[in-house]
Amino acid sequence: MFHNIVIFDLDGTTINSDHRHATLADGTLNLAAWKENCTPEKIFQDQVLPLGHLVSKIGKKAFTIICTARNMSDADFEFLMDNGICVDKIISRPHGNNEPDAELKKKQLNSFLSLKQFKHKNKIMFDDADSVRSTLRKIGITVIHPNKINERL
Repeated sequence: MFHNIVIFDLDGTTINSDHRHATLADGTLNLAAWKENCTPEKIFQDQVLPLGHLVSKIGKKAFTIICTARNMSDADFEFLMDNGICVDKIISRPHGNNEPDAELKKKQLNSFLSLKQFKHKNKIMFDDADSVRSTLRKIGITVIHPNKINERL
């Protein structure tokens, strides 16, 4: 049994999907525009970042999870498989849910990681969002910004 749980965000962490990203005047994500840009054609234009290429290797030594605020579609799952990003568990935004990313991930990870088999494991996450990092650190997850890792790799 693995002693570590390693959690990966997708956008801006393991995958570059900037070509589909739109922001509102206040700098926050334009969720409506994001959803419009989630066509299979645009998803398959995403690029795997260096950290994304390590996910499967890390999975040989740890329990791996993708925790994303995306509404995952068949095209998203196909993109991950085509690019060798294979994990033990994928946690994503339920359809119809529009709550802020940090709160969504906190609820979902807290629920999953409170299962008996995960309670006493080291939990490390890679996420590029400041709000997610600060929120998840409060529930005992070590959260690392991926930018320097992606630059070095």
